[in-house]
Amino acid sequence: MNVFKRLSDIVSSNINSALDKMEDPKKMISLMIDEMEETAIEVRSSIAEKTAAQTTLEREIKSKEEAITRWAERAKMAVDKGNDDLAREAIAEKKTLEKQLVSLKSNLEVLKGIIVSLREQLSQVETKLEEIKGKRDELLARAKAAKEKMKTNEVVKNAESSEFARKFEELQARIERWEAEAKIFSEDSSSKVKGTSETFEEMEKNKEIEDELTALKAQTKKEK
Repeated sequence: MNVFKRLSDIVSSNINSALDKMEDPKKMISLMIDEMEETAIEVRSSIAEKTAAQTTLEREIKSKEEAITRWAERAKMAVDKGNDDLAREAIAEKKTLEKQLVSLKSNLEVLKGIIVSLREQLSQVETKLEEIKGKRDELLARAKAAKEKMKTNEVVKNAESSEFARKFEELQARIERWEAEAKIFSEDSSSKVKGTSETFEEMEKNKEIEDELTALKAQTKKEK
């Protein structure tokens, strides 16, 4: 994605279209540079926010993994003590945590993708900003020559001005969408929804627990 693909052309045409409205084109170029720098600041802020959300998710994932390990050890301990009921409870708790872990890892991958996109966006903004700064003198010279030769074409002026505004509106909309997505992904997305097949789901869940309990008891017996 290259949000500012035509930015140089827009800058040049806007200089020509604004000559009748501004005595000093240098002020207009400075204003556009300021807008670009503000955009870069907003993108950096969004990256920082989402990086913090990534750190939080990674911390939650680590905590879930540690909890899963603890419940697995507790299940084995209960089997060693001959307490099958307690072992079943430990296995059930472990499986619940495992499902939550899958959801957290999925959210983390999506968030990482958003951060990568934002960093690419920032790189494009910074590259174009440096390009505009480097061409400032050239653009001012062209603006001065254009002012001496012609007046602004009203149709072109309106079209190019609206195009420039549209580009920034699209960028703002994208950033707001990314921020909304990051907020959603940072929340615990796990939920329990019961459908019409609740009885069969419970039977399948109990079967999984019994199968794992049987395997665990067999392993314990083998070790002894």
